[in-house]
Amino acid sequence: MNAIATHSRYKLGGKRVEKKIPQPKLLKYQDYVKLTPPDNGNFELLNGQIYFMASPKPSHQRISLHLSYFLAACVIPNNLGEIFPAPMDVVFTEHDTFQPDLLFITKERINIIGENKIEGSPDLVVEILSPSNDVNDAERRPMSYKKHIYEITGVKEYWLVNVEKQTLTLYKQVANELRWQTDIQKNEVLKSEIIQGFELELSKIFE
Repeated sequence: MNAIATHSRYKLGGKRVEKKIPQPKLLKYQDYVKLTPPDNGNFELLNGQIYFMASPKPSHQRISLHLSYFLAACVIPNNLGEIFPAPMDVVFTEHDTFQPDLLFITKERINIIGENKIEGSPDLVVEILSPSNDVNDAERRPMSYKKHIYEITGVKEYWLVNVEKQTLTLYKQVANELRWQTDIQKNEVLKSEIIQGFELELSKIFE
């Protein structure tokens, strides 16, 4: 990988010496496309670095399928916008391209949908937290960074589904922050302000 060189100055035997210190290059979307296999959902670009993601477990995919089904049943008949499941490249910043598990874009903002990628922040982002994410620090740090990017780029709602605990944590954009609103339990009802009229008993996505 290419490097960006910076300089450090120090004295050696009374002489000033310059030493180049290699720095990792911050990759952009174009680099990410060149360096990852086409049509592969196992990579993301976080803060200019490419991360490999293990394939999701069946429980993760089952929940994603159920939730996308109920979201589509509300969004499509009412012409509210568009829903996309992973893998789908979403370019949040110059150095951050993620593939959220599910995303929703209102019909007023469908212009951010490009031919090969989403160019801007969706209105709703859903991440499904598998047991490995919940216990592994190496996985937890990227999740925390992603939430920060969702926040500063204007995602209006962020849902974090915990497979193991069978809960959904809902965050909402308030005063330029994604603030925690509630932890929805399996026997409770999920409601969205972004998707008008959407209500769902959470237990239905865990069946």
